[in-house]
Amino acid sequence: MSAPGSQLRGSITALALLLVAWVFLPAAGRLFTRETFAELQAPSLSLLSRTRDLVLTAEMKASGAAELAAAGRDLARANAALELRVAELESAASENRRLRSMLAAPAFPEFRTLVARVAARESGAWWSSLTIRRGRIDGVRKGCPVVFGDRVVGRVSAVHVNTSEVELVTSPGFRCSAFIEGDDAPEGRRSMVFVEGQSPQPFASPRGRVTYLPYTYSPPAGQPAKVVTTGLGGLYPAGLRIGTLSPGLEDTPGGAYRNGVFTPAADLLSLREVGVLIPTQPQPYEELR
Repeated sequence: MSAPGSQLRGSITALALLLVAWVFLPAAGRLFTRETFAELQAPSLSLLSRTRDLVLTAEMKASGAAELAAAGRDLARANAALELRVAELESAASENRRLRSMLAAPAFPEFRTLVARVAARESGAWWSSLTIRRGRIDGVRKGCPVVFGDRVVGRVSAVHVNTSEVELVTSPGFRCSAFIEGDDAPEGRRSMVFVEGQSPQPFASPRGRVTYLPYTYSPPAGQPAKVVTTGLGGLYPAGLRIGTLSPGLEDTPGGAYRNGVFTPAADLLSLREVGVLIPTQPQPYEELR
């Protein structure tokens, strides 16, 4: 029987060899390892998500006829309102294209929407990322915007064969340019600000930071100011809601700008389904292949 000391030395040696191999392993090897782990994990995530969908379907089937009828009427009203809204947006988009053509202005990128179910969320990164049941075979690409209606959820940070990882607006690594409602600059120009995710405090709601607010900016009285996308850079279409600016702005040390905090527009806690905006043409933010 080997001595405990020799067993301990053997374990330490093996661990040291593994650490050395991991440090000096080529980047392609580490990428292959991560991809392999993601693909091995994908079936279990998909099965768990589909099981939740089946449970929800069973609960709906168990509902009474009166509840289903009421839900059907509410859905019909919502569909009618959405049809009117879609018609208004199509008319506005057509007018926008006509005016931009007259002015010879560059066209904004066009997107197609891909609906994706949320497969899983890590408890340790609940406000930072989530996994969706759409991947490379569905046309998802790294950097694609992720939305819920007209509200920004985040962007795709990693793509696998059948699943993708989404970086949320509350992730510390999230960055985006934005406009603030109520910023009435001279000649109708609104000052561009930047938003970024922020690590949440324990037992606190998720938040994000708004930086480079003009020192002269004052939020509109009696209502929260909306933070919306600029449409610049091709990442997000213009006018999507990122969040609402919280009261109480802080001055920067130099006094030239002010910083604030925003609350996400999308209810990140209860997300079950999201939309992935896939550009019809490659965009500058996409990785070169």
